[in-house]
Amino acid sequence: MTGPQPQNHVPESVPAQIGWWAAETPEAVAVTYNGRSWTYRQLVTAAGQISALLTDAGVVPRQVIAVIAERGLPLVTAWTAVLDLGAVLLPIDPNTPQPRREEMLNAVDATVVLLGGSAPDPGTRRVITLDNHLDTSAPPKPLGEDHPAADGGYVCFTSGSTGAPKAIIGRHDSLAHFLRWQRRTFAVGAADRVAQLTSVEFDPALRDLFLPLTCGAVLCLPPTGPLAPDEALPWVAREHITLAHVVPTVVRAWLRAAPSGLRLPRLRTVLFAGEPLTGALVERWREQLDYHGQIVNLYGPTETTLARCWYLVSDPVEPGIQPLGMPIDDTQIRIEDPTGCTVEDGTIGEIVIATRYGTNGYLDATAKDAARFTLPPDGLPGEVVYHTGDLGLWEGQQLRFHGRSDDQVKIYGVRVHLRAVESVLEEQPGITQAAVVAQTDDDDAPPRLTAFLVLDSGQVAIPPHLRRTLRRRLPAAAIPARFQVVTTLPTRPISGKLDRRQLTAAIPPPCPEGTL
Repeated sequence: MTGPQPQNHVPESVPAQIGWWAAETPEAVAVTYNGRSWTYRQLVTAAGQISALLTDAGVVPRQVIAVIAERGLPLVTAWTAVLDLGAVLLPIDPNTPQPRREEMLNAVDATVVLLGGSAPDPGTRRVITLDNHLDTSAPPKPLGEDHPAADGGYVCFTSGSTGAPKAIIGRHDSLAHFLRWQRRTFAVGAADRVAQLTSVEFDPALRDLFLPLTCGAVLCLPPTGPLAPDEALPWVAREHITLAHVVPTVVRAWLRAAPSGLRLPRLRTVLFAGEPLTGALVERWREQLDYHGQIVNLYGPTETTLARCWYLVSDPVEPGIQPLGMPIDDTQIRIEDPTGCTVEDGTIGEIVIATRYGTNGYLDATAKDAARFTLPPDGLPGEVVYHTGDLGLWEGQQLRFHGRSDDQVKIYGVRVHLRAVESVLEEQPGITQAAVVAQTDDDDAPPRLTAFLVLDSGQVAIPPHLRRTLRRRLPAAAIPARFQVVTTLPTRPISGKLDRRQLTAAIPPPCPEGTL
């Protein structure tokens, strides 16, 4: 790793850290996009101009500013400028349908919009067009001087994987804390090239974008719009990416479409998040790409700021769903029973997260949603406890995931963990990906499981004797009654996570007993 490294005197705020690198290494490349690059000096110059425009428009700290822009320098400078002013960033993907965009803008009363590229005009709100105000030849304006890291933040909406998307008010100091932990834990520095592969509306995009810029590394932006499955991994290889954050469902599609013989020799760390990570997917990643770098499993709801647990995946990998590992700095995890009492190690209960670096909770929360956040009677100043709804248990020093309280079903009195069934299915030869849903055929019947299977390339039929194989690994109640081959599984447009609700639209008939 070369170049100066920030010492303890570097300011805490995200814009101030970017400004520190602009002062120390002004001509170092900060951002690359479509064959173009911008230096740290150019980035800070452009961000300072946007900050000045917002100030002239009367923007004050903690005011919500929407940014509607495609990937590129305008988006990076706008995000940086909003945080620089101590305002609240609302990122919106230009491809989001207009009714949904309007819903998001109204939800947080965003009256000022920064518009970039070919993004659609939001209508009646005050609009500042970014492309007209990016003179990177002007003298740079220092960043992060006027507002402490505690000011401002961001608004992100939950993925909707557990219900309707909800607006969450994130905090600048919590974002800065997570980035500091990640830089130190994975030794991210000026020699790194970090990919931004997440939709700009999904909160991990903040981590993707600001992680490299706060440590002098290069932020690598892929072409506008989502990468096609057969383009993603070749792009990672061409751009010499060294660190990337990915979602398991998306990675399965990438591996299935990747060219034969593709390798990623520069990639040293890949961090999975957003969904349970299975040993089968890890093995496929390692074997197909001949990958020998770090694989990390991150866990943390949007409500607690990006990630709160991490696990360095072993080699060889253990079968099944991978552990969630240990809490990151300034985070405590406990397992509670339905009465709120902490259970002993080895007992399944709800995962409860306590941290001083969480979010400010849901906007206009219902009483039920607000109750998921509590204040510990003996906690540190600013500490908040979040009840995740996820189930887990401590096994020694490792936290393990055991589904959601609403992701388990009882079949003939047996509690079945749907994700555990999927994990076993994905270990079977010929199966790339599996999704399992439960549905009753009528009110008087017990629920039946349906498994949707994406097969390996070239595979046209469900592996023979699959049901017999499953009987050796699963209780009888956990063996799907139906198997359906599909070419792809539906995903949610923002997060890329599996969308189970779409799977229940066309349930096939049960397989005859004794088949498969």
